[in-house]
Amino acid sequence: MAKQNGGTIRVLIADDHPVTRKGIRTILEEALDIKVVGEAKDGVEAKQMVAKLRPDILLLDLVMPGLRPFEIEKWIRTNYPKTITLILTAHDRDYYLAEAIKAGAVGFLTKEEAPQQLVEAIRRAARGV
Repeated sequence: MAKQNGGTIRVLIADDHPVTRKGIRTILEEALDIKVVGEAKDGVEAKQMVAKLRPDILLLDLVMPGLRPFEIEKWIRTNYPKTITLILTAHDRDYYLAEAIKAGAVGFLTKEEAPQQLVEAIRRAARGV
């Protein structure tokens, strides 16, 4: 189980689109058991913030500048294995998605999911389900 700090699920959002980050943050802030601990705009910043903030969940955009998601995920599995990665993508079929899952990401969500599905996916990932 990834939950820390009295049951609060700590989430880092990594997406290169500011509007998308803001929308995800707004959705997650409505959930009392989820706290957004940071936002990264590219793969390099995502790695730096995982190291600094040690989130329970990394919500990682599949396509953004910097490192590829599978490179980030391999690094996380080696250095911060308690951080769980969920991939957020505009497409459900993509080479990078398959590579990220192979590297250790626990699952993926499309950007067309309903807000409650995003919240529930984060909760399930934190419970290890």
